[in-house]
Amino acid sequence: MILNTAGALALAPGMVLAQAAEDTTSTSPLVSFLPFILIGAVFYFLAIRPQKKRSESLRQFQQSLAVGDEVRTAGGIIGVVSSLSEHEAMVDVGGVKLKFARGAIAARAGDDPE
Repeated sequence: MILNTAGALALAPGMVLAQAAEDTTSTSPLVSFLPFILIGAVFYFLAIRPQKKRSESLRQFQQSLAVGDEVRTAGGIIGVVSSLSEHEAMVDVGGVKLKFARGAIAARAGDDPE
C-alpha cells in the first residue's frame, strides 16, 4: 500500500503539468491578439487622433485668413497680411512685402508655437 501511494504521488506532478498544458491550448485567438489590439488603440488615441485634429484646425485657420491679420510663418517671420489669393498670401514685414504660400502661414502672431 505504501508503494501504491508513493507511485501515485510520483505521477501527480505529471498530471498537473498535463492539465496545465491542456488549459493553455484552449484559449481563443481573440484573447491572444488582445494585447496587439490594445496597443493599436492606445497608439491611435495618443498619436494619430491628436495629429488629425491639429492638421484640421491648421487647415481651417489658413482658410479663414483675412487681410489685416497678424500672422507667423512656419519659418518664424511675423507680419501683417496685406493681400490674399487662393494659394498665396502677401505679408507686410516692416515695410517689406513678402509673398508666401498659404500653407506656410503657421499661426496668428500672438499664439504660442507648439
